[in-house]
Amino acid sequence: MTNKPSALYIHIPFCEHICNYCDFPKLQFFAALADQYLIRLKEELTALQIDHSLKTIYIGGGTPTALNDEEFEILLKMVWPYAQGVQEYSVEANPESLSEEKLLLLKKYGVNRISLGVESTDDRILKILNRRHTFKNVQEAIANAREIGFDNISVDLILGLPQVDKQMLLKDIQNLISLNVEHISCYSLTIHPHTKFYLDGIQEVSDDYTRELYDLIAQELKKAGFIHYEVSNWAKPGRFSEHNLTYWKDNQYYGIGLGASAFKGKYRYKNTNSITEYNAGRFLKSKELVTYDDDKTYYIMLSLRTIFGLSFDEYEKRFGEDFEKNHKESIARFVKEGLLKVENRHLIPTYEGMMILDTIIVQFMSD
Repeated sequence: MTNKPSALYIHIPFCEHICNYCDFPKLQFFAALADQYLIRLKEELTALQIDHSLKTIYIGGGTPTALNDEEFEILLKMVWPYAQGVQEYSVEANPESLSEEKLLLLKKYGVNRISLGVESTDDRILKILNRRHTFKNVQEAIANAREIGFDNISVDLILGLPQVDKQMLLKDIQNLISLNVEHISCYSLTIHPHTKFYLDGIQEVSDDYTRELYDLIAQELKKAGFIHYEVSNWAKPGRFSEHNLTYWKDNQYYGIGLGASAFKGKYRYKNTNSITEYNAGRFLKSKELVTYDDDKTYYIMLSLRTIFGLSFDEYEKRFGEDFEKNHKESIARFVKEGLLKVENRHLIPTYEGMMILDTIIVQFMSD
């Protein structure tokens, strides 16, 4: 718990348009708002006084590429001093705003991974989502990125969208595989209050149907050589998201920008979701002391999301307890049921286990 954070997350809340399902801290792009935001972002970044090397940087949103070229360069220039020697430097982008100019700026300032918001490969469904790109835009953006020298590209897909049946989802997956990307994230559609989907009365699909969709995706991506390394994430060998593994290993990280979270020392921080507050220089919304029990819960819950699993040795070093001994009966039951396996002193979820993680975690919490 005394190690310094090795990851930095930066939130850019601006979007060219607001998607019908989105609940992230975001707002329509206005240059004047964005200019002031970048000034405050630099203040918050400087105040962190990062005096050591970082392993990963991730600029997310919103849509970082919604910034105009001048603002985009101001952002990347601001981060440049912290990007020296980082292993992985990711920036999220939308296909329609990932111009050649922006790609060249990303390359110039050391970004080596692009995360592209695709969500669907069906142009009719994209319109329902209020996305402004087409699948052709996705293909063009990836081709342009490859030409400029990017060799680590991730795409996102949303499951359980309205009017998308299994056959259409299969087509989506085949289309994504055809892009020859290194990483694919698949998330279930969640209907949040105040989004257009919520106001239109659109319902989430059932858990059983969601499971069927995951099974379909897992089967197709495995055939295509992807490793299912985290509940919602698949990657080619050696292309796991190092930044996101920081969260899943329950390691510390910096987070700046609207609505951003951070984990430093014994505290978890959450920034304001109000652009008015943020642009006035009032960044922090809450600061939570992570108790011993909280930390254990986070560690168990997060580490069991990945194929790396929970390390018995690390758990004992961190909490002074023998996890294997304290949860002997539950571990034996879950192993027998094919939900967990024990390898090299790690407790690792199987695919079946990943699909019902909540049940497993609740049991460990109540042992």
